[in-house]
Amino acid sequence: MRDLGIVAMLTVLAGCGGGEEIRRYRVVVDPAPLSALPNSCYRGGTPPTPRVEERNLYRDFTWTVWEAGSSDRAFLELDSPEGGWRLGDAPPVQLSGAIAGSGDSFSAERVQVSADGKVLESTALRIIFEDVDTISRGVVELKASCDACAGGSALSCEARLAFTARQEMLQE
Repeated sequence: MRDLGIVAMLTVLAGCGGGEEIRRYRVVVDPAPLSALPNSCYRGGTPPTPRVEERNLYRDFTWTVWEAGSSDRAFLELDSPEGGWRLGDAPPVQLSGAIAGSGDSFSAERVQVSADGKVLESTALRIIFEDVDTISRGVVELKASCDACAGGSALSCEARLAFTARQEMLQE
């Protein structure tokens, strides 16, 4: 009888926002902008030749968004490409795992700092769901910079990649 009361209480809490919402997406990201980075992303301001351009070839991932209770905080568990997102000669953006955000916007940064507090290298990722539905759309914003990379020169590079995400049904 006691167990029945606990189940009833949890059911009421779940109905009042006390539960957890989980959304799992199958995501395809268009990497084409990475094939057309500005010259400032490369050592000496010159892209390599020859270079590989990917056309109509998408990268696929599984992302999970979960929100706990009535909090304004959500988490995005995401996969990244093996070796990270390459931004020319700037450091690759290798951020994966769980990232805190608002439910439709998530961002993280990895910073390498010297002993005196100077930023030597920085990579950042921002995922923005612009249209959330069964089929969702948004952007992946990537940034990378380094003070003395690529043969001692400073580099800074950014890219904005579109994604489409299909929400998958979760088994209970």
